Amino acid sequence: MWVEKRYIQGFSMLELIITLLICAIVIMLAIPSMSEILIVNRPKNALMHLDRLVSFARLKAIYSGERITLCPLIENRCSRGYWDRELTLFIDRGKLGWLDNRDTILRVTSKIATNDDLTYPRNAITFKHTGTTWGLGNGTFTYCVTHRDGTKSGKSLSLSTTGRTKLKDTSRCLY
Repeated sequence: MWVEKRYIQGFSMLELIITLLICAIVIMLAIPSMSEILIVNRPKNALMHLDRLVSFARLKAIYSGERITLCPLIENRCSRGYWDRELTLFIDRGKLGWLDNRDTILRVTSKIATNDDLTYPRNAITFKHTGTTWGLGNGTFTYCVTHRDGTKSGKSLSLSTTGRTKLKDTSRCLY
């Protein structure tokens, strides 16, 4: 009877090491460009998250019939100029723009990346039961990032008094 010998084919240790070395080199070349892509997309992603938060606040005001406020809180008071910190969304039953024991916190967002900048010309956004902003709640959020080469770029999110938003490119970061 004839017995056929079969040999198991596979990679040698040298072939495996060379393959892993080539993969490591390709990954090392790709990492810097990937981090730059993440930096470029950070304003858009952050403003899209903020857009969803503003839309949620507007809808919550319409459905609950109560005032809903979104703002950065400093000592439980909405404060202008701190939009790059934590933002708090709450049902504003008490004094407008103040978080007190009659109010209910709905959401708290984390602050933005350390070297980035987020600005808005008001101290708060408050929606009435009609879905429109309270007083002069309209304005434009501007999110700016600084790239590795020192240049700046960003995006903006405009909010109308009717509560509608629009995301667009901006040149405000260049100044």
